[in-house]
Amino acid sequence: MANEIKNEGEGSKTADKNYRETATDFAKRTDTLQAGLQAEREVESKKSEFDEAEKAGKSHSAGDLKKDLDGSDFKKK
Repeated sequence: MANEIKNEGEGSKTADKNYRETATDFAKRTDTLQAGLQAEREVESKKSEFDEAEKAGKSHSAGDLKKDLDGSDFKKK
């Protein structure tokens, strides 16, 4: 298979390189200070939505789910 992707394991150098190139390109093309200020305004204008989402996320954790505790969602070999 010519397009087969090699598994580099944890800490993929290819993924790291792609991320750094993309982030650098974004920073060069974008007024990042202005983008940050815009994001801050959006968060403040929708604060109640963000607070609700945070509350929902904190209301349970993966460890609270029975299948996470007993491993029933994993295939046994």
